Amino acid sequence: MGYNPFVNEAQNIASNASIETPSRADIKCGMTIAAQLVQRYGPKYWPVLERLKQEYDAQDDRAALLASLLSDADQAA
Repeated sequence: MGYNPFVNEAQNIASNASIETPSRADIKCGMTIAAQLVQRYGPKYWPVLERLKQEYDAQDDRAALLASLLSDADQAA
């Protein structure tokens, strides 16, 4: 049979480990690697680069929004 007895021993990563938000440096490193993949293998890796860029920009947006809201809260107090 094709049954693998080790399947039942596999850990469920989603429930056993927390996923941390990647740092800006991690994302920038990923973008560099993705750019090298695009350069070497062509545009099929472009969506990876775009997705990393979106996350990089989203971190800026979140930080700016948080700073703005906290500044507004301090002024209102």
